[in-house]
Amino acid sequence: MLEWNSVGTFIAAFTFFFFYHMHGISLGYHRLLSHHSLRIPKWLEYIVVSGAYLAFEGSPIFWVTTHRLHHRYSDHKGDPHSPHDGLWHAFIAWMWDPKVHITDEQSRLLAPDLYRDPVYRLLHCGHTAWHSYLCLGIGIAFRVSIFYAFGPIVLAANLCATALAFVGPLLVNSVCHLQRFGYETYKCGDDSRNVLPIALLTMGEGWHNNHHAFPQSVRHGLTEREFDATWVSVCILKALHLADHIHLPKNQCHVAFTEKSKETAKSK
Repeated sequence: MLEWNSVGTFIAAFTFFFFYHMHGISLGYHRLLSHHSLRIPKWLEYIVVSGAYLAFEGSPIFWVTTHRLHHRYSDHKGDPHSPHDGLWHAFIAWMWDPKVHITDEQSRLLAPDLYRDPVYRLLHCGHTAWHSYLCLGIGIAFRVSIFYAFGPIVLAANLCATALAFVGPLLVNSVCHLQRFGYETYKCGDDSRNVLPIALLTMGEGWHNNHHAFPQSVRHGLTEREFDATWVSVCILKALHLADHIHLPKNQCHVAFTEKSKETAKSK
């Protein structure tokens, strides 16, 4: 039977690593690199982005080019991971059996901003499969270091947190494009949906229909009922003067006011 100290250590380590890895994906790869929804110092950018890379998300350039293609062709021919090609394909099979092949030339056209960064360019390994092997190798080395520095309990916590963070965006790609789940607030010409459980799991990424309506908005949960943990983190960074150039929908104030008005009307 595990002692309380062991359980407490596991819970604390799991919470820390899940926050680190999930924010790396949500804030780092997605809102920061893919959409330039905000700006933070480069040293902090690398720290945030490392959370996604060490969660086996692949090179930043690979992730960003795939995501930008998804927005360009969402649920139409050319979308790298649409449920129209099968739920399993949208969830994970697109990684090893892609229906959309991104060439080196396309990659450079889709993400010229990331190619200008020497670190991201290095991690991409010249648009070869070696980028995934490098990510895997560095990820394994990271966890070997955790084991020797902190022991098996912290390692187990990291593995569980990594697995949960890794599954998060896969659920967004698949479930958040199924019309039988969640709800649609905006007509975007695709099947994107807002799905509460996935939004809570992914720190706001599950407000996917909102995101497709306002791709550059750093805030995905647009009403008081749509909690967006990553947006809370952005507000904290802004208060600490570590974030600026923060993009929000032009009608953000209108959306919030309308929602508040509805709640007031119901209470009367």
